Amino acid sequence: MSNEELIEFYGINKNWPKEVPRHVDYDVVPLGDLLSGTAIKYPDSQAIYFEGFRMTYLELDTLVDQFATSLAKLGIKKGDVVCIDLPNVPQYVIAHWATVRIGAVSNPILPVNRFVEIVHQVNDSDAKLLIILDYLYEEYLLGKDLSKMPTLKKIILTGLGEYLPPLKAKLGTALGKVPRMKEWPEKVGDILFHKFQEVLKDGLPINVPKVDINLKEDISVLIYTGGTTGVPKGVMTSHYSMVINALQTDIWASTQLPEMNELKGKGGMMLVVPLAHSFGNIGMTVSVLEGWKLILLPRPPDKISNILKIMMKEKATYMPGVPTLYIKINEDPNSSKYKGKLDSLIACISAASAIPAEVKNQFENITSVSIVEGYGMSECSPVVSLNPFKKSLQKVNTVGFPLSDTLLKIVDVDTGTKILPHCPNETCEICGEDEFQYIGEICCTGPQVMTGYLGRKDDTEYALRKDSEGVIWYYTSDIGCIDKDGYLRIKDRKRDMIKRKGHAVFPREVEDFLYMHEAISEVGVIGVPDPETGQEIKAFISLKPEYKGKVTKEDLLEWCQNNISPYKYPRKIEIVPELPKSIVGKILRRELRKE
Repeated sequence: MSNEELIEFYGINKNWPKEVPRHVDYDVVPLGDLLSGTAIKYPDSQAIYFEGFRMTYLELDTLVDQFATSLAKLGIKKGDVVCIDLPNVPQYVIAHWATVRIGAVSNPILPVNRFVEIVHQVNDSDAKLLIILDYLYEEYLLGKDLSKMPTLKKIILTGLGEYLPPLKAKLGTALGKVPRMKEWPEKVGDILFHKFQEVLKDGLPINVPKVDINLKEDISVLIYTGGTTGVPKGVMTSHYSMVINALQTDIWASTQLPEMNELKGKGGMMLVVPLAHSFGNIGMTVSVLEGWKLILLPRPPDKISNILKIMMKEKATYMPGVPTLYIKINEDPNSSKYKGKLDSLIACISAASAIPAEVKNQFENITSVSIVEGYGMSECSPVVSLNPFKKSLQKVNTVGFPLSDTLLKIVDVDTGTKILPHCPNETCEICGEDEFQYIGEICCTGPQVMTGYLGRKDDTEYALRKDSEGVIWYYTSDIGCIDKDGYLRIKDRKRDMIKRKGHAVFPREVEDFLYMHEAISEVGVIGVPDPETGQEIKAFISLKPEYKGKVTKEDLLEWCQNNISPYKYPRKIEIVPELPKSIVGKILRRELRKE
C-alpha cells in the first residue's frame, strides 16, 4: 500500500489541520549548528533561566565553544561517547551542545540511575568521558570499583551551586539546601578527574575542531530506553533525525498558531521533565530552534503550584509534562490563583502515558491553558503524533495525527503483516469481542525514526522492518487503533495486555474508567495469575487527600461492578499511599507486578 493509499485508507486527511503541510522540504544542519545559528539570530535573547541565574544565547554559544575546545584537548573526537549524568542545570546544556558540536555522541544518564545502571550504560556505549554532578558521584560512585568501566578515561565533576546567583548559592550551601561533595578526587585508579569550571577555562582561546558530519549516518544522541523489556538499549539518533523532529514539531505548532512566529527569540520552555529523557531532550532542542529561554528546574518544587508561578513570571510559552505532574498541580489548592494569569502560555504538552479526561479538564479549568496530548518514544526522536492545537479539532483519549512526513499503520498482533482497517465505533467504550479486527500493533515510519539499537542487530531487525514497497517501519510494541476520524488511540503496551477468560483487556482502558471516580488520584492496573480465569484484573489505587480513610476498597469494587463491563472491571483492588513511578512520572507496572 502506497503512502497516499494508506492516508486515504485511514481517513487521516478528514480532520488533519489544513494549515499543516503533509510534506516539507527541511533545511537540516548538524545538531551542533542549530545552537550557533540561533545565537547569530538572537544573540541577546535569554537562553537559560535557572533559579534566578540568566544567560543569553551569545553567552551560551561562547561557553559551548569553550567547552567543545576543551573536550577536544582532552582527547574527545568525532564518534566518541560522552556520558552526561546531570539534572536540569546549565552545565547539562553546555556539555550536551559542546559534545555534539565536535561530532561526539551525547549519552544522557538519568540522574536517578545507580552504580550498576551507570556501569552498564558506560560499558555498553564504550564511553570515554563521564560528566557528573558531584553529589551524584558521591551518592552512587564514591568508593565503588570504577575499574568495572574500562573504557572510561576521565570524569568531569561539577556542583549544583556553580550557576546559582551568589547569595542563593552561599545561603543554600550553608543551610544544606544545595547538596555538594566537600572533597573532589583528582584520580581514582586510572581515571583522571577534572573540574567543570576549569575545563571551561582551558577552552580559551576558542579553537573548535572542524568536523564533517554525515547527517543521516552520524549519531548525535544515544538515549537509553527505560529497560521495561529487559536490559536498557542505546537508541541511536542521527543528527538528521534529531533536527528533523524539532522542525516537525515546530511546523505542527507554528502553522496552526501564527502567533508563534512572533515569539521567536522571545518565548520560554518550562522544563521540569529531565533533559536526560527523550521528552526533555526534544523540549530543549525545540527551544533552541525557536530561540526560546530554557526555564530549568532540577527537580519539581515541594510546592508544586510554584511551577505555575515561575511560568507566569518568566513568560513561559510551552511546558512538556506527564499526567502525574498535571495531577499534582490539580491537587495543589494554590494552583487556582494563577487562573487567567498565564497569558504567555500557549499550551502544555502531555505524553509518556495517557492523561485521563478528568485530569485534563480540571487542569484546563484551573489554568485556562489547554493540554495537547501526543505520542512518542526514544526510537522516534521522540515525537510521532500530536493532537491539533485548535480546541475544536482536539479529541479526548486520542494522541492526534502523525506529524508531517510521518505515516502510521495498524497491523495484526500475531504476524505483523496484515494491515488492519480503522475502528468504526464512535467510542472505545463500545468495543466488543471483535475489536482485534481493527486493534493491533502501531507502526510508524518517518525521518525521525532511529538508526537502530547500538550493538544489537537482532533487536534492530525485529523493530525496524521493511515492507514490500521498501519502506522501513518501526514496530512500536504499542497496541492501538486509528478511529473513524483518523485519530490515533493508544490501548496499551503489547506485554501489558491482560487475558481474562479469553478476553483481551487493556490496563490503560480500565485505568481511564477508574479515573472517573472522584476519589481516585492515581491508578495502575495489572494482570495477576488466576487458576480459573487465566489472569485476573488488579488495580492499585492511591486516593486524593480528602478521601483518605473515607473511601474503602469495598466502595471502589462496588463502583467498578456498577460502571465497568463485566469482563473488564477489576476483581482485586489494593489502596496504596503512592504508586511507583519513573523519573518522568510514568507509573511503573513492572514494579506493581513485583508486589
